[in-house]
Amino acid sequence: MKRFVFPLAIVAVLVFSSCATSKFYSQDASSVRPLALVQPCSYLTDAVGDFSTVYFESVSKVNNAILMETIPSLGLPIDKVVPFEFNCADKSDATVRWMRHLADVGQTGAQNMTVPADILNAVRGSGCRYGMVLSDIGYVKDARQYNLEKTIETGVKIADALVNNHIDLSNDTEAYLNGMFSVIFDAETGKVVWFGASPRSYKFNPMDYRDMKKQLTKLYKVFL
Repeated sequence: MKRFVFPLAIVAVLVFSSCATSKFYSQDASSVRPLALVQPCSYLTDAVGDFSTVYFESVSKVNNAILMETIPSLGLPIDKVVPFEFNCADKSDATVRWMRHLADVGQTGAQNMTVPADILNAVRGSGCRYGMVLSDIGYVKDARQYNLEKTIETGVKIADALVNNHIDLSNDTEAYLNGMFSVIFDAETGKVVWFGASPRSYKFNPMDYRDMKKQLTKLYKVFL
């Protein structure tokens, strides 16, 4: 069984990049109106052995439901919510690849991104000028795999279970990893006007309502 090991560079990023980042390129928080929230893209993997692993559909759906319930409760200036189905199981889906790429571009690269046409059209169809997209990217370990790894590493079996698509892994931070990445764009021009990121961290369980609310509040604090 392969042990779960991060390169030192990645560990350093996870340790020292705990603060959310946010940047407007040409406007400010009060000017992005009317604003439509596109249904988020939840891309969570099973984290069996490696960082890049298999898409975990069941937990991704639960995470997406949590986001869809939590975001409107934050008090963000969102006029409409636009349903949007991301086919995360299809590696050739260009829109999914674009959404996942939000985790890698940073503030400088995000400004020059070209928003996919299907997302632009969805926001235009809502009647809103501005669109907000969000990617939630990370992992939640499969309960059996997690137990095996902890047994190997510490000699103590952790009795966690996967029940009804909900994983309860107490507070052990190795059980999950989560990062959120978001942009707001002008649907008329196609230009990205804001980028925000809550970098990947072991602090937030993507299956926990309270953790997701904390992380979303950090990410969108400039609007609150």
